[in-house]
Amino acid sequence: MSVSGIASLVKQAVDIVEVIGRAVPLRRSGNKHLGLCPFHQEKTPSFQVDAENQLYYCFGCATGGDVISFVMKHQSLTFMDAVKYLAERYNIALPSEDRGDGDSSLLEASRKERDEIIAALECAAVFFHRELRLSPEGKIARDYIIKRELPDEVVESERIGYAPARWDALLAHLKNNGVDPELGVKAGLLSRGGTDSSKFYDRFRNRLMFPITDERGRVVAFGGRILASGEQNEAKYLNSPETPVFHKGRMLYQYGAARDACRQVRQVLLVEGYMDLLAFHSRNFRRVAATLGTALTSQQVRLLSRISDEVVLAYDGDDAGEKAMLRSLPIFLQEEVSVSCIRFPDGMDPDDFLKKYGIAELENLIARRIELGAYAVRKAVQGWDGSAAGRSKIFSDLQPIFQTVRQPLLQSEYLRIIADRFSVSENIARAQLLHDKSGKSEKEHRSFRKAYAPKAPEIDSLEEKIVRLIIKYPEFADSVRSCGALTCFRESKLFAVAMEICRDGVCEGVEMNSSQVYDSLAEADLQELYTRYLLEPYEIHEPEMQLRDWIEALIKREEKQRRKVLESALREAEQQGDTSRIRNILMEIRDLTSKTKDCDFSDNVQEIRPNDG
Repeated sequence: MSVSGIASLVKQAVDIVEVIGRAVPLRRSGNKHLGLCPFHQEKTPSFQVDAENQLYYCFGCATGGDVISFVMKHQSLTFMDAVKYLAERYNIALPSEDRGDGDSSLLEASRKERDEIIAALECAAVFFHRELRLSPEGKIARDYIIKRELPDEVVESERIGYAPARWDALLAHLKNNGVDPELGVKAGLLSRGGTDSSKFYDRFRNRLMFPITDERGRVVAFGGRILASGEQNEAKYLNSPETPVFHKGRMLYQYGAARDACRQVRQVLLVEGYMDLLAFHSRNFRRVAATLGTALTSQQVRLLSRISDEVVLAYDGDDAGEKAMLRSLPIFLQEEVSVSCIRFPDGMDPDDFLKKYGIAELENLIARRIELGAYAVRKAVQGWDGSAAGRSKIFSDLQPIFQTVRQPLLQSEYLRIIADRFSVSENIARAQLLHDKSGKSEKEHRSFRKAYAPKAPEIDSLEEKIVRLIIKYPEFADSVRSCGALTCFRESKLFAVAMEICRDGVCEGVEMNSSQVYDSLAEADLQELYTRYLLEPYEIHEPEMQLRDWIEALIKREEKQRRKVLESALREAEQQGDTSRIRNILMEIRDLTSKTKDCDFSDNVQEIRPNDG
């Protein structure tokens, strides 16, 4: 397996912010996470982690890379030891025994097992969907779908299925399709018999089945809703267990559909249930994702922040829904992700509300949404009973919010609400709320907020300017390649980076596969250089015009150098009396003169324009 393949195997399953966050206290700032660099001493944070590109870089000591390189440097591990460390910590299946030629063989076996698990899950998805559509047993599920008013097109597009009530229905199907029961257990489809480990049975029985897919659309797990009302010992909802391809705290139901829909409007709704989400899809509203039966995690919030600028919580309108919503507030504040909430009347859940009022009234609710922190603060202060003890308790309850919120505007709004309710000044409210029992002052708390902000660099190198531009604006990569500018690069490192960015398939329209570029750079110093350019701010006004000018200057520089070489060769030919060579050199000089006389480089740069993909 190639180095790129090995890196991809691990990086697809881990979140760099989570890994580095275990070693370095991080706080979100815009679309980055900041912290004090673990590789050199500093007082002002210059260490940045980019969740979107899954890379890190320190602008103080010029160290950067991906999650594997961080583990290698932080724990002084070899490449393969870092891979094994991450695999063990994040449940990425790697065989324990040596096979073949060692480490490469281990990783190849791991990749193969993941592929086999994905294939087994797809086999199960086909089986469940067929059982829903065709089997007599599936009538109970079909009746439930009719009762819940789920349209056929949604059932088909989301591949809803039915797990028969029998203990071995899926087991028999998997065996008939050549899937080993041991693999079925690893995929979370089968369970072992309690007293006899050689016996297997279906994990999901008599349930409506919801396939859970990854960002590539592959089935990686299932959620199942019980259909028999008399099953008192069975959980209403049952999800797949953690497997080498499924980590419920790092995934969301229908995340891929929400990502696509949010390209038009960068706002996403978050709900708690599969059926609630499908109620939105039934009405062609797809800017919605759902948690997977667990409390919301920071990794899930980061996923949402990649596709949207605001998350709107649309939890059930009862007390339990409100409590779950409020429990998520500290995570959004910590990650500095904008979050609002809508409240459904009369304790309704989203499905009930949409059935009664429709999508138009939902849009009205969204328009009247309330910022979640403000909602939480108002709810807390409205419960004041007028006593000094009650006031102290409210201040104590709100303290975690104020010690987490970092945006000055939000903090100011929360303080205004509290000051108005208790008839105190905002300064008094702030002092009380930010008082730390450990004795730390507000000034000490805020010192970490002063982070190093890398300034846009002053660049003289034409090659570096061009490389930075195509990193910032990938839509110009094809033009740089086709106009021949790369042949004029003199700096080998910049040439290597530019070649990888301009390679076919790396840039699609305005999107660049940054992980592919990083993995394709063979040397660590090239990877660090690329990471710095990717994370460092570099704003360019009128990039198309700038790129044209820089490429013209680059080509003119090369032709000037070529002229010097030709003139030197001409003098040498004249000294030797080589008339044939003199004639050829003069023709080359004449061609250069005619090409550069009016700075006409149209042959080279006429195609400099964005590629819309």
